[in-house]
Amino acid sequence: MKRLVFPKRPLFALALLSLIGLAVAGWREYAAMQLAYKRHVAAGATTPDPGAPEGAFLDAYHNAVALRFRDTLQNGPVSVIYCNDSVMGGHTDDEPRTTIAEMLGRATGLDIQPISGAGYTAVLFREYAGLVARSANRPRLAIIAVNLRSFSDDWLFTPRWIYAATTAYLRLLAAPPSPADLPDWLRQGKADPDAFWRRRTDRPQAGHDALFARLNAGRDALLAAAPPGLSPEDASRRTHFINNYMTQITPDHPMLAALAETARRLARAGVPVLFYLTPIDVEGGRQLVGEALVANVAANSRFLAQALTGAGAACLDLSGLLPADRFVDREYACEHLDLAGRRRVAEALAPALSAFAATAATARLPPAPPPGTGPAPGPP
Repeated sequence: MKRLVFPKRPLFALALLSLIGLAVAGWREYAAMQLAYKRHVAAGATTPDPGAPEGAFLDAYHNAVALRFRDTLQNGPVSVIYCNDSVMGGHTDDEPRTTIAEMLGRATGLDIQPISGAGYTAVLFREYAGLVARSANRPRLAIIAVNLRSFSDDWLFTPRWIYAATTAYLRLLAAPPSPADLPDWLRQGKADPDAFWRRRTDRPQAGHDALFARLNAGRDALLAAAPPGLSPEDASRRTHFINNYMTQITPDHPMLAALAETARRLARAGVPVLFYLTPIDVEGGRQLVGEALVANVAANSRFLAQALTGAGAACLDLSGLLPADRFVDREYACEHLDLAGRRRVAEALAPALSAFAATAATARLPPAPPPGTGPAPGPP
């Protein structure tokens, strides 16, 4: 009996056509995934319609800031990124609102790109560092201001942190779709693209109640022992000082982990980091709270400087740099500075940054000068 022989070329052609069809279908799905990603990115930075909750407007604003930063990195190199919070700029119309970044740029001749906003901390800077690590135009250096107030649980570790949405949005910007994402997209993304991207970037915050019950033991004792005879204004300021600066910082503090991860991400990207501790109104704290606050600020500052330098990063301690009359918004017992105070910070940072830029060294930096010393104020 004669064996049947099937033609091979038609089978090969059919297989080839099938592969081409699969490739075309895959390309179309990948294009659809990319389009959904771009739409989700654009929507996150778009001002919502009138009547939306106030938080939605704030989220859109800070997301738009992050998007502009990504575009800045894509459009060309930046010498230095400078991460700070509301201490960066002015807080009164009685004098110029010149920022520390502007003063520092003038003093060093470096192109400094600020990343700052009210309540910005290492939780947010960590995600900015992830965005920097993905950029082809990486900065030469990074400056990161460390605010002791940000170690208080009143600022970050709440169920709905003020910048939770922007933290997730920065993760979204740092993780554009790749072909490796296509299987997940086909399984769960096509039906609801927005939910798909949210699942990839939202991470629930862990609770820290037990930890902060321990770290805040000294704080809570002081709050419960208010001295008699204080005016309502001084009693309020005393409470602010205690809430802001009486949390103990230990190796298991989650903000310390965020700082360390920020430094690691930048280091892996080849971007050396200069940390500094922001000035605090230590004199005002001593007057209203006593030596317990001064001792806790000193202990926390020493611990942070040692932890950061021990991890291989440079750290400059400016926590005791300024006298009380350089601080504004005194009713909040915060670190907001007048023009002369911001200029003094820039003067203290400039030589360290210039040396750091020249050598990219990670050695220990000299201690900050005592309050009231240094060059006479010049023009802003």
